[in-house]
Amino acid sequence: MGNSASLLREGRRRVLAPFWKILVTCIALALAAFEIYTAPFGTLDPLLQRAIFVSFVLGLTFIYFTFTAGAKSDKVPFYDIILAVLSFASGVYILLNGERIVTRWVGVDPMGPEDIFFTAILVLLVLEVTRRTVGPPLLGIIILFIAYTFIGDLMPGEFGHRGMTLIGFLDRMVYTFDGILGTPIGVTCTYVYMFILFGQVFNEAGGGTFFFRLASAIAGRMVGGPAKMAVVASAFYGTMSGSPTSNVVTTGSFTIPLMKRLGYSSTFAGAVEAAASTGGSILPPIMGTAAFLMVDVAGIPYIDIAVAAAIPGLLYYLGVMLQVHFRAVKKDLRPVVTKVEEQEKPLRVLKENIHFLVPLAVLLWLLAERLNPTVVGLAATCVTIVVSWLKPGYRMGPKEIVRAFYNTGTGILTVANASAAAGMVIGGIMLTGLGGKFTSLVFQATGGSSLLCLTMVAVVCILLGMGMPIPAAYVLTATLAAPALLELGFPLLASHLFIVHFSAMSALTPPVAVAAYAGAAISGANPNSTGFQATRLAMAAYLVPFVFMYRKALLLQGGFLEIIWATLIGTLAVWSLAGGLEGYFYRRINSHLLRTLLVGGGTVLLWPEMWADLLGVGIVAGVLLSQFLAQRPRVAGSPKH
Repeated sequence: MGNSASLLREGRRRVLAPFWKILVTCIALALAAFEIYTAPFGTLDPLLQRAIFVSFVLGLTFIYFTFTAGAKSDKVPFYDIILAVLSFASGVYILLNGERIVTRWVGVDPMGPEDIFFTAILVLLVLEVTRRTVGPPLLGIIILFIAYTFIGDLMPGEFGHRGMTLIGFLDRMVYTFDGILGTPIGVTCTYVYMFILFGQVFNEAGGGTFFFRLASAIAGRMVGGPAKMAVVASAFYGTMSGSPTSNVVTTGSFTIPLMKRLGYSSTFAGAVEAAASTGGSILPPIMGTAAFLMVDVAGIPYIDIAVAAAIPGLLYYLGVMLQVHFRAVKKDLRPVVTKVEEQEKPLRVLKENIHFLVPLAVLLWLLAERLNPTVVGLAATCVTIVVSWLKPGYRMGPKEIVRAFYNTGTGILTVANASAAAGMVIGGIMLTGLGGKFTSLVFQATGGSSLLCLTMVAVVCILLGMGMPIPAAYVLTATLAAPALLELGFPLLASHLFIVHFSAMSALTPPVAVAAYAGAAISGANPNSTGFQATRLAMAAYLVPFVFMYRKALLLQGGFLEIIWATLIGTLAVWSLAGGLEGYFYRRINSHLLRTLLVGGGTVLLWPEMWADLLGVGIVAGVLLSQFLAQRPRVAGSPKH
């Protein structure tokens, strides 16, 4: 029973023997050369480019990931070698027959025996790598959609459809953009790959150390310094990495032990790192990888997305930082560095590492010039390598560059496999017309109420996203739910940002909170307790998206005074909620009534009406006044606490 159950669980990364590590390095270098040659400049037909990229990813996955978590990880078994060979053979077959495949009429021109064989192989291989790298949740969703594709003609009523033959299914899933080679994998093999490469090169050049030193210099002497360092460092790193889990593992290995040593509980330490790491996916300028999918799915220029996401992303981190600060003050937690002479100065850190700002400035400049993000990512990567040569002690040589290519090739596997799988789900939605039916279902279930519709879409985002990468979660929900939001009259940009926010929160929300699980693994705390605490820290991400759907000024759209007012009200709302949740606002709050009033005042402030703004401000001002009056006797005649 245990063995059969383990077959449904994902595998784990292998500890490769020297031969296999050299082989994986060579494959990763070949993938990098292929990507740099084809992705930025479109030198190969998109269908062929995506097919070859998928074959690279599949082959690498079978070498790099074990069959199950319990399998031996020191050698590659014969069956994985066969699967890897089949993966590369599928890509070679499609490339050799590229002209015929690209020009044929799908559903009209017949498929030969070889076509049927290789398309079936690709579908089965994608299902297997999905299980190995992403796990059962996404695999179950794919199987459900495949079943629905075939038996839809047997279903009565609105959810029935004309069904699909096996040959027709394989044709659509592999030889069109409505399946494995659809938008998700197209974005992954262009924008996402280039920005992951940039992040890896930047890290190899010492950029990760620079971010950590800068975070330490900014927050090291503050009360609760390690937790604030975690928030700042994870924000820097998370916006580039695109993966909350890898962000937790990277920065959390330093920050979580420091937080525990300072006096934070294991649960809170893991939760801070999980919340701070997850927020990187909604923080400009790079926003992980989901924002790149928005460019293709929604057809919105990347710079417009980054600008609109700025205030919501900053409000998220304000909420996390305030709760960290309030708890540190309540517990009187000491800084990491108590002596001024032991503390690095932020300006000194910046001065010593000024070259790291050059590729970031180039990246922002080229994005502002509205260049293709793939070209921007490649340009920033090249600039990073060049500027590293100008600074002694940071110069990247062949060893560092090869390691960056290796880490990119192996680091993109989970996202790429999830993207190929998401393409199959989207293909199922397109073939069966489920998108329109889902919109109809939303309207029926919510009675046309915009607020209930938003709530339903948020829940769907979190449920579909549990246990899978944020880009895949975004694409699935956007395909299903975005039409419903647009039908209600919500703007295109706001609708897709709403979905991105809640897709990101799926990594943090129990019961399948993968980022919180990673934090708990390092801190030694209970994963579920860590997940619930992280959800509380990230409360702004669950509330602010509802606000910007009605208050477009939070997306920097509208008049100057309107934007300023919306930002101030949003800041006060987050401050009030954090104070009520932590029981500290100007000073310690022992009254449950005052804490409830603060939470209530913050919630009222989120309602996009002037009367709500004035009422919320009045509630918060009343709590502040009561706190001030309660302190006066202590100041006049009592020793200071």
